[in-house]
Amino acid sequence: MGFAAKLISGEAKPEDCPMLLEPVYKVNLEKLKKLIPSEGREITGLIIEEEKCTGCGICVVVCEENRMNEEVLYGKGGRYNDELVLKIEEGKVRLVDANRCKRAFKPPEFCRACVDHCPTGAIELVTPT
Repeated sequence: MGFAAKLISGEAKPEDCPMLLEPVYKVNLEKLKKLIPSEGREITGLIIEEEKCTGCGICVVVCEENRMNEEVLYGKGGRYNDELVLKIEEGKVRLVDANRCKRAFKPPEFCRACVDHCPTGAIELVTPT
């Protein structure tokens, strides 16, 4: 239970459990990684709930860092090799590059455009660890 609480709070990653690293538990590790995506959360504080995401792309277009890309600026999605913070892949939003997010800058800039404009509440903001 203690490890599960740490997973949910972001204090631990699924890979921190030695037993899950054993080949016999590889499937379980992959399932946990999908359920509790931690990539980027540590530095941005963004949590994306895939089951709530409809893939509308509003977050992609309102992200100020994404808007530096001309395609996104005019309401289109980024192209395959574009360097973006958020992108719609397989009908769901993905945090593609957490380091490009304003919240990851040194010093961090307060931004919550993607959170504020998400119509389904699929993107939440927590204090980064």
